[in-house]
Amino acid sequence: MPAESNMSTHSDPQSSETAFLEMRDVVAGYGNTTVLHDINIGVENGQIACLIGPNGSGKSTLMKSIYGFADVKSGTITVNENDITGRSPQENLMAGMSYVLQDASVFPQMTVHENMLMGGYVFDDDSQAARRAEELYDEFPILGDIRNQNAGTLSGGQRRLLELARALMVDPEIMMLDEPSIGLEPRFIEDVFDRIKQLNNLGTTILLVEQNAQKGLSVADRGFVLASGEIKFTGTGTELLNNDEIGRLYLGG
Repeated sequence: MPAESNMSTHSDPQSSETAFLEMRDVVAGYGNTTVLHDINIGVENGQIACLIGPNGSGKSTLMKSIYGFADVKSGTITVNENDITGRSPQENLMAGMSYVLQDASVFPQMTVHENMLMGGYVFDDDSQAARRAEELYDEFPILGDIRNQNAGTLSGGQRRLLELARALMVDPEIMMLDEPSIGLEPRFIEDVFDRIKQLNNLGTTILLVEQNAQKGLSVADRGFVLASGEIKFTGTGTELLNNDEIGRLYLGG
């Protein structure tokens, strides 16, 4: 099937006044190294957006440039019309943004509950964090059942669920997920994506990077294909899944 008329091969038509998260003409990287070139994307409030592309294309750098872990050399990044370009990770967390890294980030010697409380370290007092953890145990009962278990003893799927729930401690408006299915057994991948949809249904806007492109695009309202540090295609998740060229180049079709 050819690309549909409202699919763009370069700039994002949704990158406009309707975007909740927007990157406009962003050039970013690390130190003297430039990784991203003239990135334009827009994600509406309440959407799931998925970023796909080959290894080394700059997907993680794009996420890190939003959150403050990479250097934005030019361009602007806005959330809800507020310029957050160059804002520190701490400031972004305080402002209601969460970022679940690709690498395992649980504290293995701590219990599940202690890990959850670490997600609320920005709160003014421990009791506020404890109350928020209890709310999340209602949403994710399996974590409540194992709250006293050391995180180092959890399965891969349970660890990823803990990372997702811990990122919700600050009740984020936007959650960024870098390769949520990486390293998981197939039986856990479906559960993780069910949880992602659940988070979205709770009102969280989600931007995810996913090597399992078919799976990522299947849950996405919006999709972006990144290659060599540039956005090559944008469209709905369904449009990208049904595009022959994208299938051949990026989906193994």
